[in-house]
Amino acid sequence: MGLNFRNSTNAAIYIAYAYPNFSCSPVNYAKIGWYRVDPGQTIEVWSGYAGGNTFYYYAESSFGRTWSGSYFTQLPSQAFHWCWNVGCTTCRNLGMRRIPVSSIYASYTINLITSSSQSAPQAGNIRLALPSKQSTKGSLIVRIPRKAKKLKQGKPLSSKRVAVPTKLRKK
Repeated sequence: MGLNFRNSTNAAIYIAYAYPNFSCSPVNYAKIGWYRVDPGQTIEVWSGYAGGNTFYYYAESSFGRTWSGSYFTQLPSQAFHWCWNVGCTTCRNLGMRRIPVSSIYASYTINLITSSSQSAPQAGNIRLALPSKQSTKGSLIVRIPRKAKKLKQGKPLSSKRVAVPTKLRKK
């Protein structure tokens, strides 16, 4: 049981994600990163029941691809575990993608791919994720996660976190 990320690309990927945390306020989500996932590897980042929770994630590859969304928060380059609204002067403001997990799934996997030709029929608890389209425009809308529901809780797995290599740190 848990939340997993699979790297189906040909480059290392660094992942940060956010999970419901009722100790955080005013936004009751915590963010944690960075997890290095090598090509072909799957890594578990959340231990416990994933179903019924909403998670957010941001990922970037060593080849410059990003998997991002419209929920912006500040992320540092070193390993971290902070509440959603905590930031720093050297942080990057990065957009996370929202992943609502149906309550029927105990385990959920986000499979990071590089092209739609990689998509094949998948089980319902696996989501294929293409890289984001590159945009030079910043978002005019600042979105924050909705209040999380109190459901069965799991816990983030803090081991195996790393810093993002300097050459990957885009502004």
